[in-house]
Amino acid sequence: MFLLKELDELYNQFSDKAYEPKILDGKTKELIALACSIIVDCVPCIEHHYKKAVEYGVQEDEIMDAMGITMSVSAGSKRAKYQKLITELNK
Repeated sequence: MFLLKELDELYNQFSDKAYEPKILDGKTKELIALACSIIVDCVPCIEHHYKKAVEYGVQEDEIMDAMGITMSVSAGSKRAKYQKLITELNK
């Protein structure tokens, strides 16, 4: 274990609570988690959330649609950062 047992248990409690269906259903939460995992480039997270999404009945076309949004957000952040940098450099 890489965390103190107490911290590991607290993380697990927090994570379990966050994924409980409340306002958003489990399927939606797993699509969000999968997209976030891709953005932060966490391969174990991607594997986990992909499997969970499939367990919730997420279809391949739904995953592809969500991944399009993920790619757009990722590319958009780079674009915005580049635009701001170029604007500052050209002053």
